[in-house]
Amino acid sequence: MAFAASCVEVLVPSYVRYSELEQVGDPALVRAVTDAVWSALVSDQPEEGLSALPSAGAVRELLPSEEGWNEWAPQAEDAIASLGYLLELVRNDDVTVAAYPAERAYAAVDELTAREQDLGVLDADGREALLESPPIQVELQRQAEALRGPAGLGLGTFSREGLRAAAERTPVGGVTGFERS
Repeated sequence: MAFAASCVEVLVPSYVRYSELEQVGDPALVRAVTDAVWSALVSDQPEEGLSALPSAGAVRELLPSEEGWNEWAPQAEDAIASLGYLLELVRNDDVTVAAYPAERAYAAVDELTAREQDLGVLDADGREALLESPPIQVELQRQAEALRGPAGLGLGTFSREGLRAAAERTPVGGVTGFERS
């Protein structure tokens, strides 16, 4: 669950940025739900903090609409989808859902990088070059280190706080956002 939460964490600033530009959405709720999951992960009684969370469906109501579309909308969409998957994981303990936030974090970086480089439809060589770009490599490296656990993060013991801090250092698009509570 902590790995999935770290994948949501790298996307939250993108959602905040999207929301600020269009004055839409609810970045405070997205931040609060993400914070609640992290708090539950380090709590002795995680069920207490998780029981009050909104449903995945309720969070998905925050998906960007056509009226509020801007350059950060694709990443905001990935953030909300990932948060929905994280809530499904929290509620159902279905580990098959845990990979989806990682896929969405990668997709967010991939789309943003391709757009920043003004790439159109890519052939195999173009896809390979995009995959090797620094922003994508940073996210893939972050995910690999998180999956390796303490050794990958340079931690002596497993630390959910360390996992979160690593995610906070590498937000998608390099945007910083909403301070956590």
